[in-house]
Amino acid sequence: MQNRKKSVGERVRRYGLRSQNGIPYFRSRELLKENGFVISQKGENCLFPNAGSETMKHWLVKASIFKILRGMKRRVGTEVEVNGGIVDVLDMDNMIAYEVETNLTRERLKSKLSSLAGLNDVFFIDAADVPDDLYESELYLREKIV
Repeated sequence: MQNRKKSVGERVRRYGLRSQNGIPYFRSRELLKENGFVISQKGENCLFPNAGSETMKHWLVKASIFKILRGMKRRVGTEVEVNGGIVDVLDMDNMIAYEVETNLTRERLKSKLSSLAGLNDVFFIDAADVPDDLYESELYLREKIV
């Protein structure tokens, strides 16, 4: 794992993100609300399944992202409603969305990005690329999470 080119974290440190890192709690909630995100205080830091047809791998990847972000002491939302859709995992402290997709097509990418216009940074994680072994998948995802 360590021999990969550069981890996402290294690239972010070098090139930066457009997210609003470290913004105060109430301001971040206000920004999310202004951009059409619906997050109740009861739903914050809770892991929710999708009401539709979520595969087991999709669920495990989403749960792993949630666990990693919570381990980083971040406020997290899952299955967060937005104007045009649903965000799989939202890092509320940095306003970064993590979308878990399988074999993402260009059309699906455009659709998801248009529904997430209020966010500056959206990371797409292809579930097909995530290792099946839980330990290996956590290492893989830790390289993808900022």
